Amino acid sequence: MVKNLKIYVVVDNEGYPGFLNDWGLSIYLMTEYWKALFDADTNPLVLQYNLERLGLKLEDLDFAVLSHHHRDHYGGFTLVGLKKPYLKVFTPPGGEYLKRAGLRPIIIRETERVAHDAYVISPLKAWESFYETSLAVKVEGKGLVLFVGCSHPGVVNIARKALEELMMEKLFLIIGGFHGPPPHAIDELAKFADKICPAHCSGLEIKEYIQSKYPEKYCKVRTGKVIDVRDLS
Repeated sequence: MVKNLKIYVVVDNEGYPGFLNDWGLSIYLMTEYWKALFDADTNPLVLQYNLERLGLKLEDLDFAVLSHHHRDHYGGFTLVGLKKPYLKVFTPPGGEYLKRAGLRPIIIRETERVAHDAYVISPLKAWESFYETSLAVKVEGKGLVLFVGCSHPGVVNIARKALEELMMEKLFLIIGGFHGPPPHAIDELAKFADKICPAHCSGLEIKEYIQSKYPEKYCKVRTGKVIDVRDLS
């Protein structure tokens, strides 16, 4: 397992002063073994500005993951291709277009270990010919940290799939877009997730629901947020 995992929220719908916000999602992950980008927002200019504010470089990336094929998650990969040509991008079926950005898409059909204790989870179907995947990282002393894009197949379904594939019983943290799930889905998620960090398309109502009902589990996500997983309990 990795000992250190820092999570940088590069782009979210809302953010701290001094950052640019966009309807989209991009998260930069840093461990002692590798650096990765999960999704790349809509606008390359927004992505670049916020990366510079956070002191992060796309040139340092070892790989990237695209959760699904909506522009608010893949739009910034044109910048990634300019800064880090031929970077491996793990993607659900349909990601061949990333070649035009100078990247090297790797289609994921089954759960695959892509780096030291980092796993891209087998894609789930949201609707006909449309799939979404997620990224899971095992962290020493904490457990499984799961990154989701928009959770079109259902955030609980994605979380359970990750646990099943990696033969683990619970999540330490889940972060990303939950796509406005009903409260009962959050109640189910809270049974096996220690920290719940809704972002992007999760919706204000569901954020307030988690904060109110599960304050010990809730963590606010916004552009410019930095989470050191070691500091969480």
